[in-house]
Amino acid sequence: MITFQELVELKTNLFKSSKVKLVRHKDSRKEYKDILKDRGNLLEYQRIQGKEVFKNTDYLISFTGMESTKALLFGIFKVKDVRVKWSEKEQKELFYYTLTEEEICTDLIGRVVIDWGKSSISWHQWYHKQEKEVLEILPKGYLGEFKGLTNFILDYNELRKLISNPDANRDWRSNLSSVNGIYMILDTKTGNQYIGSAYGKGGIWQRWSDYASNIHGGNKKLKELCDNNKNYKQNFQYTILQSLPSNISAKEVIKIENLYKEKFGTKSFGLNEN
Repeated sequence: MITFQELVELKTNLFKSSKVKLVRHKDSRKEYKDILKDRGNLLEYQRIQGKEVFKNTDYLISFTGMESTKALLFGIFKVKDVRVKWSEKEQKELFYYTLTEEEICTDLIGRVVIDWGKSSISWHQWYHKQEKEVLEILPKGYLGEFKGLTNFILDYNELRKLISNPDANRDWRSNLSSVNGIYMILDTKTGNQYIGSAYGKGGIWQRWSDYASNIHGGNKKLKELCDNNKNYKQNFQYTILQSLPSNISAKEVIKIENLYKEKFGTKSFGLNEN
C-alpha cells in the first residue's frame, strides 16, 4: 500500500512545512465526470464558504467524490486571502476565498483515486493528520467506466478524448467497435438533432472516429454549422439510440435509421437532409 502523502512527496517537498487541507466535493445527483465537466461552477463552489473552513490554510488538495468512499484528485490550490461579505441571497455572511491553481503534480490530476475512508462525512481534513490510501492511478486519457451502449451521453471533448485514447478506454472501444447502431447528435444550442447510423467494419467506434477527426463526419448541415463557427462543435452531444448486431445488413440498418428520422422529424426540423 502507498499513501497519497507518500506519492505526493515523491514529487514535491512543498507540503512538508505547509498547512494543507484535503477537501472532497461530492454531489450525489451527478457522476464525478459530470461534476468535473462543470469545472467553473465547481471552483466557484469551493471558493465560497459559509464558514471559515480554510482558516490558517496554505494549500488545498481537492478531490471529487466517486462511488462509495473513493475520491479523484482534480486540483491543487494556493489559498491567498479571504474576504467576508454579506450575501443577500443567503441572508448571511459568506467567506470568499481567493484560490489559485498550482502547477504541482499535474501528471496526477484526474488520475489518482484514493480511499477517503470512513470519515467521508468530513469533507475537509488536514493533510498531515489523515493518511489516504491510493487505490489506483488511472491511465492517461481515461474517460470513465463504460456503463452500457445506451447509457451514456458524450460531449465533443469527451468524444475526442475517447477516440484519442483507445488503450486507456479498452471497454469502450471493444463494445463500440463490435456493434452497428443508430445514434443521435444533439445540437444543445438549438435543440436540433441529427440521426445517423453505423454499420460495417469497426461499427460505431469507426463511425464516431470520423466525427472526432473532422467534427462533421461528411454531413452537410453539420459541416455548415462548423464552417461558420470553428467552436460550434462544443454544442454537440453524442448518444446511441439503438444497438444492432454486427451481422445485420446495411439495407436493414438504413431502414431502421429512416424510421428514427421519421420519429424525431429530423428531416423536416432537424439536421438530416435525407
